Amino acid sequence: VLPIVLWGRKAPTHCISTLLLMEDVSMIVTGCHDGQICLWDLSLDLEVRLKALLFGHTASITCLSKA
Repeated sequence: VLPIVLWGRKAPTHCISTLLLMEDVSMIVTGCHDGQICLWDLSLDLEVRLKALLFGHTASITCLSKA
């Protein structure tokens, strides 16, 4: 599976401002100053792969929490 992401003239920077590590250590969630949230799969050998890019927030992501 190859994720394809489309954006405008400038690619997102994803300057990480906050990070959440799930309890089972299978996924990392990062938030950035651009208002994006990324979901990352974390394998047992610590290989990190992008799972999803969520965008649409207009403010900086400064805190992440499980709900």
